[in-house]
Amino acid sequence: MPLFVSSVLRRSFSLRADVSPVYVCVDGKYLSRQYGLTDLATEYWVRGTVVGVWRVYGSLSSAEREVIEKYVVGKGVRLYLVPGILTHYDSLYFDEGSWSVLRDVGIFPDEYRVRLKLLKVVVGAGGEVKEVSLYPYRDIEAPEV
Repeated sequence: MPLFVSSVLRRSFSLRADVSPVYVCVDGKYLSRQYGLTDLATEYWVRGTVVGVWRVYGSLSSAEREVIEKYVVGKGVRLYLVPGILTHYDSLYFDEGSWSVLRDVGIFPDEYRVRLKLLKVVVGAGGEVKEVSLYPYRDIEAPEV
């Protein structure tokens, strides 16, 4: 069972060479604080899939909908988690490969909203890696931020 997140795509600056500047937000009480993912020295990678894409204003044209359903919906994504230590919100930055799936069909930050199904977090600490399944017993819907 996953954590469902809906958010407008936003753009900032790239934190690392393998991470795009495009990210989504989720209330930290549903992700970092719930699972104790608050150590800024630890890498957190979230795995999930794209469930849907919508325009922030207006609706998708039939051509857009067709391309998005063919090339984006159902695709796996990998997101770099930056816990919201000073804010209430976590930022999830698309890695370069995941962002290219959205970018190549013409999805732009601030113009589109995505819905993601987040399945697990890969936690890397001191060379040790562990996987944490998100909400393994039931679906959780995080409110949009």
